[in-house]
Amino acid sequence: MPPFLTLTDLDKSFGEQTVLEDLSLEVAEGEVLVLLGPSGSGKTTLLRMIAGFERPDAGTIVVAGEEVTSEPPEKRNFGMVFQHYALFPHLSVEQNVAFGLESRRVPKDEIHRRVAELLPLVDLEGFEKRRVHEISGGQQQRVALARALAPDPRLLLLDEPLSNLDPTLRERTRRQLRRAIQQIGITALWVTHEQEEAFDVGDRVALLNEGRLEQVGSPEELYLEPRSRFVASFVGRASSLPGVMADDGRVLIGDNRFRGRGVRWPGVASGSFAPGDEVELMLRPQGLSLADRAAGEALEGTVLDRRYAGEATYYLIELEIGGELLVAALPDSSRVGARVAVVPRPEVSPARIFGRPRGDGS
Repeated sequence: MPPFLTLTDLDKSFGEQTVLEDLSLEVAEGEVLVLLGPSGSGKTTLLRMIAGFERPDAGTIVVAGEEVTSEPPEKRNFGMVFQHYALFPHLSVEQNVAFGLESRRVPKDEIHRRVAELLPLVDLEGFEKRRVHEISGGQQQRVALARALAPDPRLLLLDEPLSNLDPTLRERTRRQLRRAIQQIGITALWVTHEQEEAFDVGDRVALLNEGRLEQVGSPEELYLEPRSRFVASFVGRASSLPGVMADDGRVLIGDNRFRGRGVRWPGVASGSFAPGDEVELMLRPQGLSLADRAAGEALEGTVLDRRYAGEATYYLIELEIGGELLVAALPDSSRVGARVAVVPRPEVSPARIFGRPRGDGS
């Protein structure tokens, strides 16, 4: 089945600044794809190009087999939800949802039917006559979603839709928005810089960095199988240690000259490395455990900090060889100031091996 949305070789610059470069991406029909990345990575510019508010310098945008690269926004039939809801405070909930339909001269009976269908989907049944200022921020965002969906768009675009909400309300609202989008079955692109939000709402996540697409995949793939050092460091918690490749495919940590000292650590290589190559290990807290100091392949150190986080307790370990590791363990595993040993748990989350960044002399 062909993709519903296809972006091919998109470029965009503003003056001397390159914002997007050679970006290609496919989105399946009914899929929720999240565009994730740090500020300045190009994700909002990409969304605006898809919407038609910005024109790419090169490349094409195809929706349902139709090229729309040069079409104005009003001819694309896309729905948009912004971080600023842009609701009309003097109108009721149902009047806000109906506004776009009325401007299109849709018959009143059809407007009433459409509003009556949408409000239950966004958990706002019974709120028809409420004024916008009488409902919460999360409810206002769901009104904005219903208004975007009212004209029956073929694609839904959401630009940081939850950034104005407090953390507790944000979590509840994103579940409600995700459920509504799933029930309707519309294809959606959701922009955010919040990793937890991206993992919670996205079928897949497209991670951007400095205008380039680093990796696209499920949340599990990005976390467990990062294809670059940037992905490994941006997604989830991770620690890094410099080392050199040993002749058995493991990484020798703590001795760059193979003089018999140091610890050999297993990992999954991101490319082809020869013995003696300088590399960097990226280690997830869940891929490490605290052990008896007598353990063979262990890195010894001291607990600098201990933070309880509900699903795990995180221990920050200062290593004897230099550097720090973050380890996820049970709450009673150790205490601040204690001497500990850290060993790998590759069956849970194997370390990833990447080339050493240039200029890193550590």
